[in-house]
Amino acid sequence: MIHPSALVSSSAKIEEGVEIGPYSIIHENVYIGRNSKIGAFCEIGLPTAHAKQSKLEIGDGAVIRSHTVIYAGSQIGPGLQTGHHVCVRENSEISEGVQLGSRTDVQGDCSIGAHTKMHADVHVGKRSKIGSFVWLFPEVLLTNDPMPPSETLIGPVIEDYCVIASKVMVFPGVKIASNAVVAAGSVVKNDIPEWKLASGNPAKPACDVRILRMPGNPKEKAYPWRNRFHRGYPPEVVQAWVEQANTMGNVK
Repeated sequence: MIHPSALVSSSAKIEEGVEIGPYSIIHENVYIGRNSKIGAFCEIGLPTAHAKQSKLEIGDGAVIRSHTVIYAGSQIGPGLQTGHHVCVRENSEISEGVQLGSRTDVQGDCSIGAHTKMHADVHVGKRSKIGSFVWLFPEVLLTNDPMPPSETLIGPVIEDYCVIASKVMVFPGVKIASNAVVAAGSVVKNDIPEWKLASGNPAKPACDVRILRMPGNPKEKAYPWRNRFHRGYPPEVVQAWVEQANTMGNVK
């Protein structure tokens, strides 16, 4: 289903079940997987001289909402979901099930792991590396230039299962290790070890996140969050989490 006002290149490959909304542009060398939905006023496969390859590949079941722009040269796995006015620059590798909130800006040469979720207004600086099952809440800012403006770009690294709360700023080259949690409004200038809660400016490790309890229910552990929060994740992933929790004796 392609709206009559949409412009679709004859060299683009559009699989069955794809919907393309009004006034959207699909450039050449674009592949869109089956049952994907492209909203109105989107531009998919925008050419750029910075792309290492001309092809843009978007996996099955994508939901790309209005006014989203995705540049040429990236590989995106199945199940992508974007909000409105999202921008994804060239040379990015985005795994399956990733969610990019409205006005999120992925600046290119980035990697994002499976089922990572970003809320609105997240800025992912060029060369950032984000793991799987990461949460980035509104207005998180990942920077990459240690002496702006310069040509020396060093993206931060955020490993699997991290939670980065609202309005956190992460400095260039910083590593936030797996399962860490960064409190809202923090400025991360130094590496954060795994399983640590960090807060402040500069953010410093305060405690092991596994001692934290849910508000109103001190018997329920807050972390690992995957032991208590499953909404929106594939059944097979949730099942693996449940089995792991049972093995470790972490079932509440």
